[in-house]
Amino acid sequence: MIPLTVILLTAALQTSSAAVGDGTRGQDPFDDVASIAELRTLEGQLRSLAVQLRPTVVLIRIGGGRMSGGTTGTGVVITSDGLVATCGHVGVRAGVRVNVTLSDGTELKGRTLGQANIGALDCGLIQLNTEGRDLPCAPLGTSKGLAAGDWLLAMGFTQGPPDEPRPSLVRIGRVLRNTPTEMLFDAPIDAGDSGGPSFNLRGEVVAINSRCGQSPWENAATPIDRLRERMWEFRDGIDEEMVTLNASDISDRGVRTNFARGGSDNGRMAVQRGLPFDEVVARARGSMLNVMDGKAARVCATVIDADGHAVTKRSQLPVGWQGGALQLESADGEHFAARVIGSDGPLDLAVLKIDNCTIAPIEWTRGAHVAPGQVLLTPRLGQRSAALGFAAIESRESDRDWSASPFLGVQTAPATAQEREPFGVDAALKVEVVVAGSAAAAAGIQVGDLLLSLDGKSLAGRMGLRRVIADRYVGDHVALEVARGEKVLHLEATLAKRAPINGGNGEPSRGNTTTAISDISTGFGSVLAHDGIVWPEQCGGPIVNLDGQAVGLNIARFDRTATHALSADTVMDAVDKILLSAGTVETRPASAVNPIPR
Repeated sequence: MIPLTVILLTAALQTSSAAVGDGTRGQDPFDDVASIAELRTLEGQLRSLAVQLRPTVVLIRIGGGRMSGGTTGTGVVITSDGLVATCGHVGVRAGVRVNVTLSDGTELKGRTLGQANIGALDCGLIQLNTEGRDLPCAPLGTSKGLAAGDWLLAMGFTQGPPDEPRPSLVRIGRVLRNTPTEMLFDAPIDAGDSGGPSFNLRGEVVAINSRCGQSPWENAATPIDRLRERMWEFRDGIDEEMVTLNASDISDRGVRTNFARGGSDNGRMAVQRGLPFDEVVARARGSMLNVMDGKAARVCATVIDADGHAVTKRSQLPVGWQGGALQLESADGEHFAARVIGSDGPLDLAVLKIDNCTIAPIEWTRGAHVAPGQVLLTPRLGQRSAALGFAAIESRESDRDWSASPFLGVQTAPATAQEREPFGVDAALKVEVVVAGSAAAAAGIQVGDLLLSLDGKSLAGRMGLRRVIADRYVGDHVALEVARGEKVLHLEATLAKRAPINGGNGEPSRGNTTTAISDISTGFGSVLAHDGIVWPEQCGGPIVNLDGQAVGLNIARFDRTATHALSADTVMDAVDKILLSAGTVETRPASAVNPIPR
């Protein structure tokens, strides 16, 4: 009797008769998306495929469990008995123990089979112990007939394991170039995505994602046919180093991938430039202004009501904005003066009051549902067209990255009751270390001082100090009450960035990127994640769906793959609180709300 695993693998290697092409240039009929209606049809197909395929994509851990270290990557289940395709640089070699998390949070154990990691040839297999259950699996397509301009869904666990179980993140792009040895595409991937699949619009795996360049549109994968050629050897645990199928494999060593400068006429940017997105986003774009820093645009602001209030990203405001006037510029070159009247620390939002504002307020769409694969457009001021993006997930939790928070520069321990008694406080921190060159050192804090309060707030334990500081921003002035000997001193510190480690330049970075990310890019709670390319100075403006509805506000460039946005509901609720606290309004203007019909 033929073993079931052989039958399943044989079936997986069968190629649909329609896989090579259907009369179009490549593997799908969307060679040239020429209208919003056609893009809407494509969007519907992408959303449907995302729901269908995400259960097949798994998180891989090698050399560590859920809470420990080790290597992480992504894989895709290709047979119901648990055969997983991934990258060779994830699996490394045959016989390695593996822990895998399914999209529903189920954890399974497995072992690597054969692997290859030779330049562009980067693929391998893993066999899971499914404990008797049939797993959702994805069919293998073929890389033959895959042409520049074909659409892809790339999936993976970007930046490694999430804090809570969730499905993989979805990115959408197009093939830039396809050869027998490598595929280049513009759906952005990053650390953690290695080994994840690229699917065609038939839901077939056509490549195994492996590496990326510097710009978001520079990404590479091993064509699935290269894995197909080695499937039986890999299944038997034979690594590529032990077998050479043809001479072309040797030439892959030390391969350098060359990307087209500025992208490709066949890539997603061609769609961004070619479709009339300006008509879709015109209403939302009309509510935007640039906050200027001299002659340069520093960040966007979005007008929210007829009284001239606008919302923006607080940490991106020009240096020295506190207490001073801000200069704003509209798309038509009209200039306005504004000041900050309130802010929300965790959300990194600031509300401005614009003098003599003539800009029409945004109409937020409350209760909008966002699904993976959905088109999300970012209006941009100036001559650039709206940025085309696609939602990566229904919502994503953005937990605070403590290392990116403003830094005071002290190490402390809880003060004893005897040390606190002369000052009549229930909690205080004793300074044990003052970091050279830090904000604390510049303020005159010394080892042995007792920190009694910061901005009038008591400090209960080291985490208490960290939490108080985390709600502030780089450049904020904080008032410190300090006990030294028998005296109580009142000092002021200006919070600064944490000094770079190992000689770095101090600029924020995340993953494999040289592109800019926002200084404050975490800690917002639930966010909308999309793969539109939005730079830090373009945050503070709305995101818009294909119906022209403003469904959120871009709040941070997170990494090379993602921009994070706050939902319209989150922004509206936060602004209400800020305005009520400032005493400027009693209720939100009815004109500022565009509810979803129920």
